[in-house]
Amino acid sequence: MTHGSVSNTIGGSAQLHTAVQARDIHTIHFHPERRAWPTPRQLLAVPAVFTDRSDALAFLDAALADPPPTTAPVAVISGPDGIGKRTVAARWGHRAAERFPDGQLVARLRAGRPATVGEVTRALLRALGLGNGEVLPWHTEELLALWRSVTATRRLLVVLEDTEAAEQVLPLVPASPQCAVVVTCSAPLPALAAHGARHHRLEALSPEHSLLLLGRIVGEQRVHAEPQAAAAMVLACGGNPLAVGLAAGEAVLDPARPLSDHPVLTAPTTTEAVTMTTALVYDSLPEPESRLLRLLALLPAPDFDVLTAAAATATPVVQTGQLLQDLTARHLLEHTGRCTGRGEVYRFRPALHDSFRTTAVGADSNKIRVLVVQRYLDVLTATAHATVQQLTPHHRVLPRQHRHLPSEPIRFDGEHSALAWLEAIAPAIQPALDAARELGEHQALVTLVHDLWPLFHRLRRLDLSVAAHKQGLWSAKLWGDHMAIREMTTTLALALKGTGSLADAQQRYQEALDLAAADEDLSGIAQCTMGIGSCLWAGGHYADAKPHLSEAARLYDDLEDLRGAALADILLGSAAARQGQPDDGVAPLSEARASLALLNPPDPLNAARALAFLGEAHSLAGRHDLAVTALTQARETFEGIGHAHWCAHATEFLGQDAERAGAKEAALAWYSASLDQYTALASLRDMDRLDARITQANLP
Repeated sequence: MTHGSVSNTIGGSAQLHTAVQARDIHTIHFHPERRAWPTPRQLLAVPAVFTDRSDALAFLDAALADPPPTTAPVAVISGPDGIGKRTVAARWGHRAAERFPDGQLVARLRAGRPATVGEVTRALLRALGLGNGEVLPWHTEELLALWRSVTATRRLLVVLEDTEAAEQVLPLVPASPQCAVVVTCSAPLPALAAHGARHHRLEALSPEHSLLLLGRIVGEQRVHAEPQAAAAMVLACGGNPLAVGLAAGEAVLDPARPLSDHPVLTAPTTTEAVTMTTALVYDSLPEPESRLLRLLALLPAPDFDVLTAAAATATPVVQTGQLLQDLTARHLLEHTGRCTGRGEVYRFRPALHDSFRTTAVGADSNKIRVLVVQRYLDVLTATAHATVQQLTPHHRVLPRQHRHLPSEPIRFDGEHSALAWLEAIAPAIQPALDAARELGEHQALVTLVHDLWPLFHRLRRLDLSVAAHKQGLWSAKLWGDHMAIREMTTTLALALKGTGSLADAQQRYQEALDLAAADEDLSGIAQCTMGIGSCLWAGGHYADAKPHLSEAARLYDDLEDLRGAALADILLGSAAARQGQPDDGVAPLSEARASLALLNPPDPLNAARALAFLGEAHSLAGRHDLAVTALTQARETFEGIGHAHWCAHATEFLGQDAERAGAKEAALAWYSASLDQYTALASLRDMDRLDARITQANLP
């Protein structure tokens, strides 16, 4: 049975909310729709001084005019740094905007390091409004499946900048011929040609057009007044538009200085044009600007907000904001927009970052780099810890260094802004961890990974969680802190369990259990015993899981840990119900729900999980009215806290209850609604399971 073969008779939305009896669906209630996500128009504004490039624009017109019937056409613009590849793509995209009414998306495939396909797909989906009220899948294949689904009927332009390999592009090409893809890269990508992509090499501007560009920036009267100096300037810049623009920008800032006295005329001719003009601009900067630029170039980050930049460079926040605006006005940085949870965000112009990094390394010792990276790690960790306090206050606190605290306290005004910061900062995590590992910042690495728990837990970034916790465990062992080793081992096990690697997860839990036993830590023993039981439970080995879960519950009771005991009782109650003893499951599930609701602070997610499993137990016992009441209430809670995955599970449970009650039509309606929710999440494992369930039930 294919995923698309079920028709959703309830409504087909993860936002669905219904009032349902066990045997027939009486009324349908919908939550108000979220405000429509704006059509993405992410192309750069084309500078008013844009000059020529008629050949490249004509190439794009031809290359993207006659698409093949089963895929989007792909055009590749290649050329050296600063030659204007992004600007040409933006110019063409703006001209062709009516052809792409559903949006124009831009993704940067290299920002200090090559972006992974999963990172880029996630960014593209978020630009289309997905993942802004629900959790996106963690697995790259599921992300790509969702990307293919949402682009199948849309008319989109996708611009992939700074591409290094065809493998970054091919998975992202939509199957719809109504879309188009423009790729920019330094070197041609012949592997894309084998898939039908057409290539164009962007060359330097002619001397005539270089002079025209210079005149549009500095004023034609200055060029006419000093024609020989102007010609020498553009010759020194080699027809590179960025180099001409940087040199011209310096002339604009010093209008009294003759063009014949411009430093570009005496610069070494052996130096590449962009590198040469970048160095000249850097040398002319006031000290506060050059210092900030130099230190920011040392950050292992794809971008930076004002608070991060201020903390990493030990610059006052207000001054940092002004300096970033000044550097953006000089076209040395780009302002990428305002981000919830972060504020104004900036990044280096791609063609300039390497040059400034080289300048920074040459100007500052490695000691300065270490200090900048330490400050950066500390502000990331402090902000991540603020999300822990907001989102997961029950999370254990590890020993932490207080080396470079931000000058202003970090607070979030609610869950939405905390989650938004985590989602936005996710692409920066792996580069930060790599830098920490390179510099031997093991405690900082472990603490950062630990404080990113809400990213892994609430946003289900399981792929990143596994990679980060493997690095964290390695660093914890070098740090030598036993609690850190145990915590990294335990959370790695949890991440592995989430990915379905149950045997590996159980092995990690056993390692952590041995460490806790050696430390005679009853709380740790309970946690790891519970982990082993949960792996067995997840694999359907309920009888094998029961001794571990019972022992964990006993230990938690001895420790007077109400939350731990309640979590163990949830799985014990569910295991009993699924083993044919639903009445034995009702008491532990009811007690678990009550305990979790009474905690200070309460744990509404796990309380709702207990209620959902309680509903399943009532259903298995034939008490369908009680089952529907419990499952509907649990589902409402999951919707309210924004946990789309558990909302889909509760919907599936309602379908199972209707099926057990003999209400096939209602069962199909619930199953199809749940399948739509899993499809929206691109959760392939859940989709396959539900397809099989519908087939086995022989539903119409």
